[in-house]
Order: sequence, then C-alpha cells, then structure tokens
Amino acid sequence: MSVKEILPKAIIFGLKGYSITNEERKTFKNINPLGFILFERNCKNFKQTKLLVQELKAIVSHKFPLVMIDQEGGRVARLKKPNWKEYPSAKFFGNKAKQNLSLAKDLVLKNAEKIGKELKKVGINVNCAPVLDVKYDYTHNVIGDRSFSSDPKIVSELGKAFCDGLKKVGIIPILKHIPGHGSSKKDSHKETPLVNTDLKLLNNKDFVPFKILNNELFAMIAHIIYKKIDSSLACESKIIIHRIIRKKIRFKGILISDDITMKAIKGSLRKKVKAILSAGCDIVLHCSGNIKEIKSIQNIIPTISKNSFMKLERFKRKFN
Repeated sequence: MSVKEILPKAIIFGLKGYSITNEERKTFKNINPLGFILFERNCKNFKQTKLLVQELKAIVSHKFPLVMIDQEGGRVARLKKPNWKEYPSAKFFGNKAKQNLSLAKDLVLKNAEKIGKELKKVGINVNCAPVLDVKYDYTHNVIGDRSFSSDPKIVSELGKAFCDGLKKVGIIPILKHIPGHGSSKKDSHKETPLVNTDLKLLNNKDFVPFKILNNELFAMIAHIIYKKIDSSLACESKIIIHRIIRKKIRFKGILISDDITMKAIKGSLRKKVKAILSAGCDIVLHCSGNIKEIKSIQNIIPTISKNSFMKLERFKRKFN
C-alpha cells in the first residue's frame, strides 16, 4: 500500500431505501466509510440492486469499498424470491452431516458458491455468513436453525466449506458471532444476553469453530456478556477481544461489531463507537440507515488501520 493511499473510516453503514438520497450521498461522501450493508429494504429487484451497489461504491474515495449483506440461507436472506433463489438453512446441512459429513460438506460448498455467484452478479462482495454458533438445547431461536449443529466438529467442517464456497467466487465471508452466540438464551436484537457458561465449556464447544477458522479475514463479535469472563459486552471488552478472541481463539483477521443500534448494547451512539474501538474492535457496524444518527458520530470515527486495510488488499489479490 502506498503512503498516499486514502484510508477509509472504520465503519459500515446501512441506508434507508432502494436508492441513495441526496443527504445520504453527501454524508457518505464526507465520511468515506469502509463500506455499506444492504437489507431487504434496499433490494427490490436485480437491476435496481445492481445500480444501487454501483452508486454506493462510487461514493467513497478508497479503492476497495465493501458492500455487505446477510445471505445465510433459510430465514436470514435479504435477497428473496421471486427475484432471487431460495437456499436451505444451516440446520438442513447439519442434519445431512449426521448421516454423511463428507456429502454435507460438498453440498454446503456448492450451496455457498451459488449464493456467492448471485451476490457477485449485483456487485456485493461480502456475505455476513456463515454462522459458527454451536447450538445448545436452550439456544434462543434468534440463532435456532441458523446453526449447523450442536456438534462443534460439524459446525467447523460445514462452516469451513461455506467459507470456501464463497471465496471460490471472490466473496468475503464474515464468521458470526465470535466467540459464540449459541449459549445465549436471549435475542441480542431486543435485550442484553447474560451468559453464565464457564470458560472451560466455552473453550471446548463454542470457541472450537472459530479456532479452526481463525485465518478467515472477518469475524463479527456477538453482543453478549460472558459473565464468567468479563462484565462488559463482548464488543466493548478488552478482555474478550484480546485475551479470548486474539490469544485463546487466535483469530488473526479483522473484527467487526454487530449492529450498534441493537438493544443489547447500551448508551449513546457516540459512547458505543468509542467503547467498541477502544476495546480493540477494528470496524463498527451501523445498520439502521438513520441519517441523524450517522451524522452524530461522523466526527469521532477514526480511519481503518493500515494493517487491516492491507489484509483486505491481500484478499483482493488472492481471490479476485
């Protein structure tokens, strides 16, 4: 990377509708974020979505704008019928793996490749998937059939196949939700989950898939308090990020927060952004598209580190 390279701000934004408003365009251009995340509210049909993605990429002044989406398959899919194909849930493949793990891995690889090709056609280059959360008997339904299995080996093997399928067609996967959402009994979109699971069990179950896939480029941090480790939310916890994610799991890639407008994370937006970044998370995710909120934090977002941007560059060279 050259000395004069323009580094983007360490944030991903959502937007409100099918097209970019003048106010959004001006604000995004001024901030120069790392990229954007799309939802069903942004994707009406193929032509409109492709044009929107092109316009979003043209707004920023750095050379690798990210456009993300959650296209896991099953009930979490932002691109829906009749304009896009419908794909099975993670649980479907996990059930296959109980009978034949090798076959299930092959099915997941091909499934992820198909998803990736659809994303690539409209210009999306990042998929917020796979979910590597290991399921418990009491796991909240917000994860539910999004989890491949209660067996960390199956989750690891199928998660790796999903990543490989996406990368095969040049799509960046994001592992979710490090260091594990499976032990939570609550929906972090609505309230703050408090997990009492001890470190030994977490290490032997929840952390396993993330350890095996610790060389992937991106992972998204769960909005959970792991009470036996720290009293702070994971994305705001230096202990979770440095001692658990970086040292125990040995995740080497870029860490992105889950959506900071979710109710699990408390306080003002400015407080959230400062706490997340100071804890050691690399990128902040703001999904709502609320322009007033976006403007309220625009002057406190730092640029992404050169190290993180270089990791993106290496991925681009290798898989595109």
